[in-house]
Amino acid sequence: MKIISAIMFDVKYTFCTCFTAVIDKNIQFAVRDFVVLRRLIKYTFIMDSGRLIDKKEVNNMIDISVREQLEQYLLDKGIISKDEEYSFNYCKSGVSGTVVFVYAGKKELIVKQALAQLKTKDTWLCDPNRMNIEKEGNRIYNEIVPENAPKVYFYDHDNYIFGREAAPESCTMWKADLLSGLYDFQIADKAIDSLAKVHNGCAYSKEVEEIFGDKAIFYDLRISPYIEFTVGKHPELREFADSVNEFLMGPGITLVHGDYSPKNIMVDGRKIYILDYEVGHYGHPAFDLAFFSNHFLLKTVKNKQWADTTTNMLKIMLDKYFSEVKFMDPAELEKCFVKTLALLFIARVDGKSPAEYITDDGDKDIIRKTSFRMINEGICDYNSVIKLIKEMIGGK
Repeated sequence: MKIISAIMFDVKYTFCTCFTAVIDKNIQFAVRDFVVLRRLIKYTFIMDSGRLIDKKEVNNMIDISVREQLEQYLLDKGIISKDEEYSFNYCKSGVSGTVVFVYAGKKELIVKQALAQLKTKDTWLCDPNRMNIEKEGNRIYNEIVPENAPKVYFYDHDNYIFGREAAPESCTMWKADLLSGLYDFQIADKAIDSLAKVHNGCAYSKEVEEIFGDKAIFYDLRISPYIEFTVGKHPELREFADSVNEFLMGPGITLVHGDYSPKNIMVDGRKIYILDYEVGHYGHPAFDLAFFSNHFLLKTVKNKQWADTTTNMLKIMLDKYFSEVKFMDPAELEKCFVKTLALLFIARVDGKSPAEYITDDGDKDIIRKTSFRMINEGICDYNSVIKLIKEMIGGK
């Protein structure tokens, strides 16, 4: 009965899931939640655009985390040559894949490979076809804001490997700059302007919908670990979370980056490089705004001494975004954005991917209380959110 209940929950979202697994000739199940299906069949699998992949097939793929395999792979593809110097630098990447900085003669590139089982303590499976999504997202950003996104070099679907232009080694991560107290408002302007241009440029695009209409990866990497996992710890949020999931998993509006944050924006002087598009989907822009803004709320709590600067930067960026985006009712977008933000804020404490720099129990308590106040008081505008967070940390 528990399995049937879980399946029925998945079926609720079948309309917005672009691939299904046919387990029985008479029954189709939506497959956003891999855990449910793994309980139904006896072998481990991953999903790739509608087909089940046996674990044996995954084991036969190139593994670029093994240096020898990476070297031979790049030699075979002609990306490196034994006639010229080359080197590899394995990056300290996130949980979802392997990332290597490759020096090949005069060319510097990033080579990435998606993992089916993410590098987390808890089981966290996700479709490795997200590498193709990353390639397509990178391509579109490079077309709309070429000055702020790297060039695409190649994509290997059989091994889920993606190669793109590398940001210069002199770059710093914007997240690190902000945490150290370095606030450059010109960088902030470029970051929010790029997001607004992409949201505007891809709104109601049939081409974008065709490429990014599948929300399964978004569910696996965002809805499940952030919202659903958090609701598991706070069941009283169930009804509110359902109302947010309804528009996040509902009919799409524009290209949503899905991981738009200071962590994925590299800075080189006054130039930025927007990275990591693997959670891209045709969805609701409220998610990008909330995911992005969430990092500024977290940093406000972490570094209270810079709260005024942090919140001022956030307000300026949001003011600019809402002044530029014209594809939907701004009041409705703002309401959805703030509701999503309330859930994502507490998720960075109680979700599956907590913010690593929020370690103080008092700070965690501030975040939880702020989220609950946003929800219980029905706050639906960002100016009220900024006022509340300053109040909660003891500011004016």
